[in-house]
Amino acid sequence: MEHRYLFLDLHHITRMEGVYRRMHQPQRHPNNPILRGENPWESIASLYGTVLYDPQDSLFKMWYLTGPYADGMVQIRQRSALGNITLLAYATSTDGVHWEKPVLNQVDFEGSTENNLVDIGRTNCEGAAILYDEHETDPARRYKGFYWEHGGIDTFVEYEGRTIWGHGDGDGMWMSFSPDGIHWTDCETNPVIPIDSDTTQSLVWDPKIQRYVVFGRFGAGGRKTARAESPDAVNFSEPERVFECDAVDEEGTQIYGMPINIYEGIYLGMIWVYREGVDGTIDTSLATSRDGIRWQRVLDRQTFLTLGQPGSWEDGMTRISQNFITHNDQIYFYYGGVNGPHTGRKFKQIQRKHKSMLGLATLRRDGFVSLDAGEMEGYMLTKPLAIDGGELHLNVDASQGYVIVSVTDDIGTPLENYTSQQIVGDQLDANVEFSRSLEAIKGKEARLRFQLKNASLYSYWFV
Repeated sequence: MEHRYLFLDLHHITRMEGVYRRMHQPQRHPNNPILRGENPWESIASLYGTVLYDPQDSLFKMWYLTGPYADGMVQIRQRSALGNITLLAYATSTDGVHWEKPVLNQVDFEGSTENNLVDIGRTNCEGAAILYDEHETDPARRYKGFYWEHGGIDTFVEYEGRTIWGHGDGDGMWMSFSPDGIHWTDCETNPVIPIDSDTTQSLVWDPKIQRYVVFGRFGAGGRKTARAESPDAVNFSEPERVFECDAVDEEGTQIYGMPINIYEGIYLGMIWVYREGVDGTIDTSLATSRDGIRWQRVLDRQTFLTLGQPGSWEDGMTRISQNFITHNDQIYFYYGGVNGPHTGRKFKQIQRKHKSMLGLATLRRDGFVSLDAGEMEGYMLTKPLAIDGGELHLNVDASQGYVIVSVTDDIGTPLENYTSQQIVGDQLDANVEFSRSLEAIKGKEARLRFQLKNASLYSYWFV
């Protein structure tokens, strides 16, 4: 099996009649918010960061942006820093819901290292994308961190009556390496991309092109998304813009960020849609790409993760992070929630009732978009597919109806002995049974025809 076939796009479909695609929104966890700032060095918790599941340690691991956000100056790493310095903190969980903040004894904050701050980079580490690199042969580089480093050391300037960070030598996109995600060594040739990119970054390994691929604002020209690639996570290509708002988006809409992951062979972007020209809010919708370069929005730009209830800790912004996790047949989406809209041209100042915190939302595996039919039976015919397994499996909810699958010739006529009985029930892994085994045609190409009634088909794959 190479990958599962999903319905995020129409890439594998040649004809649909009486069926339609439907987006499913993830369900918020009742324990939300699952993590918040609660110490002097972490006034906020923001997922300009990453959450991973480490199968070797059986542990969820989180790297999140934080900082004291204090007025005036603070002492960090035994030197003065502005109170809005951006720091990287670390937390772990056995279940993905209840989190612990281990004392790392790495970063001196106001004279003490008893905190969960990670010593990475130089001054301001922002938007860290952490990759657990399974194909890496050097254990010291098992974890890779890609982030915006800026501010230099003691580089402060006055701007409009306030002190801000000045430009530092070596500002730009940095890469760091670690054997365990805790102890980091900065790349000797930093910055690996000498361009700034605030907010969030993404770092993935693309097995199709055998390259590391990064995404962020660097070189995009504002609130847009650029892409660069590298064979070694050190030497990167010139960034190129690959995603931005278009004429369909309302005037004033911006792509605040687009964290990106690869899911079942498809690039999947979590678009942070910033409606600066409307109400200043930011929520998350979806975009897909087969190569990370050419993108399309999913299902007419429907919202994937909505805002929270008015007055809640997440009523102004809900932003899903760079990595999402498939665990126990569910997808875990970690996101940052903010009370109130983003400051901008309509909202110069915001009085927030809650500080930024983190939440969890879950979805059934492959559950982004389903192919649905109602009371009238409909069908879908695929493009010619390689039969690369001896069995066909479905992720399907036919608890109120059924699905029938046929293997067909090139014009859609079912092959003899290759039409299934009705498949019923809500099943994450339904084995489709034919009178004749698929082993007889394994390695050949054929089409599949799905007949549905009162059912939702989420994915299918060969085993």
